[in-house]
Amino acid sequence: MLNFTGQTHKRVVNLGNRGRNGSGSGSKNYLEQTRIQRLQREEQRQKEKSGLLLQSYIRRHLDLSESGEKLKSEWLQNRGNFVDEEQWNLWILQFNFLAKWTLPQQPIAELSFQLKVLFEDLQLSKFDLSQRQFNLDQSQKLSVDEQIIQIICFILDKFGSKYVVELPDIINYLSSFVLNTNVSQNLQAQIIELVFKFSTNSLSIWKLLTSPGLFKDIGDTKRYLERIRTSDFASEAFGAANNFDGNSLVSVLVNFLTIHTENEPFINEDLFFIASVFERISFSIHRIDEDVDEDDFEDFQSRSTEDVLVVSQNCIDTISLLYSTTFIRQIFDHFTAREDDNKLSWAALQIISTLIFFYPAAKSKLCMLITIIPNSYRRFFAQLESHEIYQKLISQTVETGKDFLIKPQIEELYTNMDAHSIGFFWKTLYTFQELYSYWLIVSNDLESFQEDKLNLKDVSQFLIFSRSLCLTLIFCNDKPDYFHQYEKLKDISISLLNQLYMKNLRLRFLPDDFWKLKVLKFNIDSLLQIIAEEEEKRIEEMDIDEDDSFQSKNMSSASAETLAKLEMLKKVPFFIEFKDRVRVFQSLIELDRQRNLSVGPFFDSKLGANIRREFLLEDAYNSFHKAGSNFKNRIQVSFFNEYGPEAGIDGGGITKEFLTSVVREGFDPSNELELFKETISDNQIYPNDDIHKSITVGDDPQLQQKKLSYLKFLGSIVGKCLYENVLIDVSFAPFFLNKWCNDNMKNSINDLNYLDHELFMGLMKLVKMPEQELDSLDLNFTVNETLKGKNYVFDLLPPNGENTKLNSSNKLSYIHQISNFKLNQSLHIQTKYFIEGLFGLISSSWLSMFDSFELQMLISGGQNDINILDWKNNVEYGGYLDSDITVRYFWEVVAEMTPDERFALIKFVTSVSRAPLLGFGSLNPKFGIRNSGSDTSRLPTASTCVNLLKLPDYRNKELIRSKLLYAIEAEAGFDLS
Repeated sequence: MLNFTGQTHKRVVNLGNRGRNGSGSGSKNYLEQTRIQRLQREEQRQKEKSGLLLQSYIRRHLDLSESGEKLKSEWLQNRGNFVDEEQWNLWILQFNFLAKWTLPQQPIAELSFQLKVLFEDLQLSKFDLSQRQFNLDQSQKLSVDEQIIQIICFILDKFGSKYVVELPDIINYLSSFVLNTNVSQNLQAQIIELVFKFSTNSLSIWKLLTSPGLFKDIGDTKRYLERIRTSDFASEAFGAANNFDGNSLVSVLVNFLTIHTENEPFINEDLFFIASVFERISFSIHRIDEDVDEDDFEDFQSRSTEDVLVVSQNCIDTISLLYSTTFIRQIFDHFTAREDDNKLSWAALQIISTLIFFYPAAKSKLCMLITIIPNSYRRFFAQLESHEIYQKLISQTVETGKDFLIKPQIEELYTNMDAHSIGFFWKTLYTFQELYSYWLIVSNDLESFQEDKLNLKDVSQFLIFSRSLCLTLIFCNDKPDYFHQYEKLKDISISLLNQLYMKNLRLRFLPDDFWKLKVLKFNIDSLLQIIAEEEEKRIEEMDIDEDDSFQSKNMSSASAETLAKLEMLKKVPFFIEFKDRVRVFQSLIELDRQRNLSVGPFFDSKLGANIRREFLLEDAYNSFHKAGSNFKNRIQVSFFNEYGPEAGIDGGGITKEFLTSVVREGFDPSNELELFKETISDNQIYPNDDIHKSITVGDDPQLQQKKLSYLKFLGSIVGKCLYENVLIDVSFAPFFLNKWCNDNMKNSINDLNYLDHELFMGLMKLVKMPEQELDSLDLNFTVNETLKGKNYVFDLLPPNGENTKLNSSNKLSYIHQISNFKLNQSLHIQTKYFIEGLFGLISSSWLSMFDSFELQMLISGGQNDINILDWKNNVEYGGYLDSDITVRYFWEVVAEMTPDERFALIKFVTSVSRAPLLGFGSLNPKFGIRNSGSDTSRLPTASTCVNLLKLPDYRNKELIRSKLLYAIEAEAGFDLS
């Protein structure tokens, strides 16, 4: 039996997650509460754990900061005291530690000082850290350089740009660091970005710009260009650029043009920046392996006074942007629009004037681009002639009648004128003269006075100015500050004056007395003494170049005025009378001769040779071509004809006959070697251009070398003739003689008229030919030449001459290139060998006192006829009196002879067909006439060694005439009786 005490219902367990009413919400709430409680417990555990970790980090941070403070003083003390690379590496690692735990908490000034210490030691260190790496963390390895830059970035970003003004050393040392340390391209980009972002002055950016090629692969540079274009950048650059050398300035320019890019137009700020760089440049650049025609470097070689920097091809390519047609036209327009913007006009002038000498290989292109701008020369000249200095200098010259201005007169030129106006004038003058000098080279005499250039009136007026200016620059060389860029201005002024002098020789557009000095006087005798002293000093100073004759380093014994006169003799000799210069020339030779004779009385300096008349040139060459400067010594020649040795004792006459005979055979265009040719119209001698063609195409090199060796020998023969004062009957072409006077001189289109008048006139037709006719000619920049029946093509603009078609824009260049090929390139190697032999006996500086026409007179005698009175007054008689009938008939016959017959008579007696250049009074021995007896059947004979005519006592005028003419036409030398 059951004992029932309560309810009888059992507890129901719901296993289907359903409430009694079917919802199940109570269970769900319970689970959610449980989850939340679990999360709360986890969060509490994390807080406790984080608190412990934070406490640990704080304790570590405090410990490291305390250690950093202790390390900071030790780090500063240890700088520079590194005995090995290990200590140096430790010092760098210590900086990394300081940068992380100590530097960010430092005051600004202290931080700047510590960074300064770091950069100084990085730059002065002898250890290379560019490849060394340290573990910054486990995920990456960074070089020391990269670590440092990251630290700097962190610091600058932390402080912000407003604090950078207090940290100038950071930016400056960043700039210096990238310049003096071998860093990666990525690191360069970071540094450049930092400097441009945080720099508050231009100096740091300028420092970056001095690094070669720094911006070459940077990418987008427009933001950098905008920073450079800021209004204060160019003005600040003036001061900064003073501290940079030439290589740095070139890098600044190249980097700026790289940042600017080729497609970006040049705005005014760009021109101001370029001008600010060019303001500091006085040197030229050149690529060492540049393959250019050396004639393009005439100015660069012959009158360059600036240094020359060798640069990379990348520099040349980048700078060529400044020689582009678009850029040149833009700056020229800015220059001539001076009234609108003086600052911009000055910048444009600065750029043009510097571009002229900055890259010599591009100078011709620059000048050509300006030349083809309509009225460009007139626009330049208008700036000059309207200037107060130009007008004052001409008026002072005319009113005072002086040859040049002295110091007070120069100062008067500048009265009431500001420095900017004075500088603008001299820079404009320099630029105009360079351009006009180019025009005189490429233009022809037929277009000399075109209205769009300078007409005859303008040229005549400019020459008055130029004549006074050149002499002023020479005599006021102790006052270079009076003139802007004195040396360059002086060089181009004198060069241009010489060009205009040569043009006047051809065209005769100036009065005959234009070059005659008005006040300045030359005492040749006293000048000769100074020249002799200075020539002795030059010889003694073996390190002085031969071309520096009259310009020895030590000239303290001569006054400033004397030195200026010596400079005139060298650079503008046409102001001095020709006969005075001949006296100087002969005095220099005599001085040289005496020096050679001073070797000692027991030294036999004579050179002997046996010369077969049938093989005269060959024997002469074999005997003397290796003599060199010893050829100055006396030579003793014995002639052999078909019968054996010829009679005669060489008292100088046989030597003269030998020299003139070698000249006659060697310079004969029809001789076996064909060393020379004759011009078509005047039969003037010049080197055979076939030699150059044969060398170029590789035809028989051994024969061509033999010809060149003969040319050198014949040059020494001409030198010997000048040395011995032996006149010779050879008329040399002016363009060949130009090279004797100045071996750097470049012949021009006007000289082509002497070589080939027909070709010259043909080229002149191209000048006015319209585009359509030029196109129909189908000409390019090549020239066809025939050699031994074969046709060869020579490229005038290698390697693209064949692809460069003649058109109206390049026709002047075409004319110039044809002339250059014919007169310079084709004759260069032959002329080089010839003048090498010539200059072995006669100093080039001695010949530079004469122009080509005067030099021809020095070689062959200049008179068209003989001065009979001078001849008669300088004769010594033997067995005759000047009153004897035979003597009186002789002079009557001489007076009735033709000029050619008189020349033949002179040659019969002296072996030279021309009268002595300084008159018969200078002939040594004197011209003599001796009575050779009363046998009237005999012919007159001569002893050329003593300049003696042996004249029988004919006492009959017609007999004298017939006998003389027969004797001089027979030319039988000593054997004639």
